[in-house]
Amino acid sequence: ALLGGGGGGNWITLDFRGLIFWTYITFIAIDLTVSSIAVLLFPSSGALHIHFGSMLLSVILLVAGLFGYEKLRRLAIVNQEQRLMENRRPLINVIELKQWWYVPDESDPTEIRVNVIVHQSGRFAGNVTGEQTDPSGSSTTVFESTNGPESQRWVSSGQAFTYVFPLKVLTTAHANDVRITLYLFKAPSGPAPGDITKVFMRSPQRDDDGEYFYGVLPAPSQPAN
Repeated sequence: ALLGGGGGGNWITLDFRGLIFWTYITFIAIDLTVSSIAVLLFPSSGALHIHFGSMLLSVILLVAGLFGYEKLRRLAIVNQEQRLMENRRPLINVIELKQWWYVPDESDPTEIRVNVIVHQSGRFAGNVTGEQTDPSGSSTTVFESTNGPESQRWVSSGQAFTYVFPLKVLTTAHANDVRITLYLFKAPSGPAPGDITKVFMRSPQRDDDGEYFYGVLPAPSQPAN
């Protein structure tokens, strides 16, 4: 199947064939080089001995080269990820969630409202999910927001505003695990480079995974009078 033609996995097939091809070419090149050097250094030795000796040495050099290449490739990936995280670090607080609250109350909510400050301009959007998680880790979705594209809004850098999430209640229970995800898109429509997503949750494991930012969700409150 890996050497087969069509299907959705052609990129795997091409990569696999390329790996075999270039490994073979590299081996032949090493073998020819080592054999030539061996003939020059040991002209009195038999051709068969030289051939098998050079093949063995070529295999050793090829394996060592492949291991070295893989180590360098992994190091390059790690360095690239580190540069990405360093470039993202100044963006972690572009979206600030100041407070959030239930409407009319936590026991029977129909909306969640948030007070937000953004430090870049863009198209703002978001969603909310509320789950009930038991001690075993099993979760049941209690409610979710129903915001559509029409609720998105363009905001300016430094702007503070209130955003409303209408809720669809899926089951009668208390949501002890609420997540509020806020987006700041650069383009008037669709995704674009530089889009920012920040997830506010009860106990984030990290503040940035290279794709999403994370923040601690504060306890629900009532809006300031």
